[in-house]
Amino acid sequence: MPPLKGAAVSLVVECLLSLAVGSAYPAVTMYEILADFLSRPAPFSVLTTELLWTDPHIAGEMLRFHLNESSDLASRRAATIDAFVDWLDRRVPLAGRTIMDLGCGPGLYTARYARRGGLVTGLDFSSNSLAYARKTAEVANLAIDYRRADYLKDAFPGDQDLVTMIYGDYCAMAPDNRRLVLDKVRSSLKPGGIFLFDVFSTGMFDALREETTFGSRLMDGFWASGDYVGFKTTLLYPKDSIGLDRYLVVAPDRTFQVYNWMQYYTPDAITEEVLSAGFSTVEIVDFVTGETWPGDATAFAVIAQP
Repeated sequence: MPPLKGAAVSLVVECLLSLAVGSAYPAVTMYEILADFLSRPAPFSVLTTELLWTDPHIAGEMLRFHLNESSDLASRRAATIDAFVDWLDRRVPLAGRTIMDLGCGPGLYTARYARRGGLVTGLDFSSNSLAYARKTAEVANLAIDYRRADYLKDAFPGDQDLVTMIYGDYCAMAPDNRRLVLDKVRSSLKPGGIFLFDVFSTGMFDALREETTFGSRLMDGFWASGDYVGFKTTLLYPKDSIGLDRYLVVAPDRTFQVYNWMQYYTPDAITEEVLSAGFSTVEIVDFVTGETWPGDATAFAVIAQP
């Protein structure tokens, strides 16, 4: 569906308002919901990350997307993950190392660390994803300590040689939460330990465009098991290199919104942010190869040491 702009969006609003007459939602309430949806919120002013992982239906869809080898929407493809773990193991031999993966999901990285001899702990607050990860580890006879935890709220195990946070999780957090995680990771690392995470580049931000779309069962039923109408608007904040994908889901039994924020970085910007949190060294490398990042519209890895 092509992007909606101006009068087209207004027409959609008017149609929905007319449909709302006689429904469970008073017209003024529906108008307020839609008017708010089309507004431009302050960056990171509303956070809904937990909904993606705790709503039973959406969490199941998130797991399905994570395991989909034909898509990079929720996780990278297996070949890319293998290439990353290969160079990481060459640089920081994983055998015998204590390794913690923050936001481990279904264990795509933790399982690979464990197969190379790592002593692995995985933290995630999605019960659905952890159940899959535990079952996979059991079948493969991998000793991985999976813990249901929110890395913004719960304590980290200490004495870690390596902490990882993969696929833009760092970019999705508000600035104060990013600083919180940096402080907690720094405290959990052994002397000489490493925090390795990836961020999305400003080159990726430059390729984005603002648009608004809608449809019946938007994203093929991702947001609910039954009927619903879904709206998506993409808003960009060029001064701060921040993007927002905002969703409005209107189902017969409920209406809710999801805010997917993303901060995009230059190497200089992320280096300054990490150093200001007390880390002493920061290195920028290509995520897939571990070599010098070519500076294109791709994600890059950050290697930080206290």
